[in-house]
This record gives sequence, C-alpha cells and structure tokens, in this order.
Amino acid sequence: MLRRDEILRRGGFTLIELLVVIAIIGIIAGVLLPSLSSGREEAYKVQCSSNLKNIYTYSMLYSDKTRTRAFPIASGKNPDAHDSLQKLVEYFPDDFKPEMFNCPSGEALPAEKDEDGKFQLNEETSSYAWVSRRTKSTAKNRALGSDKYVGNYEDEGGPHDGHPRGVNVVGSDGSVTFWDETQLEEDNMLPKGLVR
Repeated sequence: MLRRDEILRRGGFTLIELLVVIAIIGIIAGVLLPSLSSGREEAYKVQCSSNLKNIYTYSMLYSDKTRTRAFPIASGKNPDAHDSLQKLVEYFPDDFKPEMFNCPSGEALPAEKDEDGKFQLNEETSSYAWVSRRTKSTAKNRALGSDKYVGNYEDEGGPHDGHPRGVNVVGSDGSVTFWDETQLEEDNMLPKGLVR
C-alpha cells in the first residue's frame, strides 16, 4: 500500500514532462497552421465566387426587366464599379445585403443601411471591379466583374488586400473562374475592360 506522501509525489507532472508536452503541441500546431490557413483562403474564394455569381444573376435579371439587353452600367465615361453596381441595388432594393458586395479576402467593409433598409455602395464598401462600358447580356467570352485587388497590390492608396496571386472573375456567360496574376492587365492588375 502507498503512503500519502508517495501518492502526492506521483500525482503531478514534472517540469520536464510538461515542457515535452508543450513542445509536442507546438510542433503539431506548426504543422497544422499552414494547412488551416490555406483552407481558410479556399473558403474565402468560394464565398467570393458565390457573391460574383449572385451579382451576375441579378445583372441578367436587370437586363431582362429593363429591356436594355445590357448589364447595368452607370452614366458617364468609364464609371466607377460601385456606381454601376449601385444600379442593381436600386433596381432590386429588397434583394441585396451589403455583405454580398464584400469579398472576405478584400478590405471593403459592408455598407451601412439607413432607416429604410437601403444602402449606398462606394469605394470603401464594394470589393468588386465591373465593366467600364455598356456590355450586352449576349456578349461572349468577356470578363464582366472581378475582385478589385490581388493580394498586396499597391497603388497610390497604398497596399491592398485580396486573394493571393489572383482574382475571381465572373464572365459574361455566368461562369466564375480564378485568374492568376499573369492573366491580368499589367498596369492595373484587373481583367481587360474592368474598372475599380
């Protein structure tokens, strides 16, 4: 039979045993964190892709209901993307949530709703680029919209957040694909014909 002082001595971990357990946990965390980070970015790409697909669907509805046979575009020469996308928000005021215009990898924050539940897109509340000119809804093989920025893209406003090494792009046929940096225009890192 063990005495009380022997039981108390055997009941805990030694400092060495505790340090070994902490080291093992650290090694396991070091191995798992990169894969968890990669998995999170893939989930962000999927969410972003879903947002672009929904924007495309409403753009087609806009084209049909307004009988313009064209995707929404704001007035003026090369209007900002958020101004063109605002036309969708105004045409379908009850169907959009501000989060639909935010890529989880991007830096845009959701627009604030007013007391009537309406919201206004601007440069800080939209994560997406859009066509700069009137584009028919029957256009073939055209980029219609994309993420605004590739991760770490830098311009006069400083560095920007986005997906690493590329952007999600919705085409005029409704498909959403990931374009790497080599497929983008060198001067602005966007698909040809799109504006921020």
